[in-house]
Amino acid sequence: MDCVSSALANTDVLYDRTMAHGLGCLRKDVLAAFGRDAEWDGTPALGVFEFLNRFVKAGNDNHVSEGRALYLLPEFTKGDLKRELYTIMPSLQGGRSGEASSYMELVNWLLRKYADEQSLSVQDALFLGASQEDGETENDFYIRLRGLRRLCGYIHTEGQMKSRYTQGLGWEIRADVRAHNTGNIPIDLLVQYAQRKGDVRRRRHEEQQAEEARRAKARRERRAARPTPRKYVPAAVTAPTKVGEVPAGPSPGGKVRIGQPRNYNCLACNMRGHFFRECPRLDAATKALLNKAYEERMAERPQEDQRRPKQTVAAVGTRLRPPWSSSDDTPAPGVEAETLVQEDKSSSENE
Repeated sequence: MDCVSSALANTDVLYDRTMAHGLGCLRKDVLAAFGRDAEWDGTPALGVFEFLNRFVKAGNDNHVSEGRALYLLPEFTKGDLKRELYTIMPSLQGGRSGEASSYMELVNWLLRKYADEQSLSVQDALFLGASQEDGETENDFYIRLRGLRRLCGYIHTEGQMKSRYTQGLGWEIRADVRAHNTGNIPIDLLVQYAQRKGDVRRRRHEEQQAEEARRAKARRERRAARPTPRKYVPAAVTAPTKVGEVPAGPSPGGKVRIGQPRNYNCLACNMRGHFFRECPRLDAATKALLNKAYEERMAERPQEDQRRPKQTVAAVGTRLRPPWSSSDDTPAPGVEAETLVQEDKSSSENE
């Protein structure tokens, strides 16, 4: 990983009073570009990429050489990391040669200590799998994606950043942003375009939800304004009877029910269990007329029965004859005359 700029050239070798004065002034200039109260203490571990990136940028702005950068870098650390760096660095007077004798060796030592491969792979997987969440604007998604890129140590280029941002957007605006993403457009302008498209989509979605809520309210009001339907109590349905058999039981008027059996449907409601004149769906006036007609019909029926001639129905296979008694000389039904003559002869011989 190339963390060194072309401005960091190794030109300073000797350390004297002039170099010490210049190093102190240079530290103030670099600190102004680096940021005050921004010293790094070694946490988080993958923050080493951001730390080195900021330090190199501040060194480029102030034309810091590689020799001076070796002794300026520990000044922007703090805590145990700062003490450990001074133990591995050579002394300014040249009396002690440490583990890191140059700026590049110091950078490699920091990378070996803090940028382990497993942590870096985990952060890289988070960056490659990032997508826009529900309720997150396009600008907020870009800020979160930029933070993941920083934790990855800026190993992803600007083109990879734009590609990941386009793929992670919602499907409603992804196609428009992908078509707008050209090779020379900066990512800031791409984010602004995506934000405008997202605002239009969210405003349209809110209007649709408001329209659906209005329609649902209107449906509830119409349902509440409907008249309450009448509740009919169905008549009790008796057990089905045999074909042609009239159910037993007197009518409400005390007379025997004469008419169609109960297995026929009512002509008014098409339900079983009652006659047409007893249908609960008829009003009182209609019921009164039907009952009156029924009573008149029942009053005329006995007169018709009297005028009708009576006929005697014989059983199947029998003949009609006058009744037989023991005092008559005629034989009983089913006894032949020849049998009686033979019985008289046998009785006279015995005598």
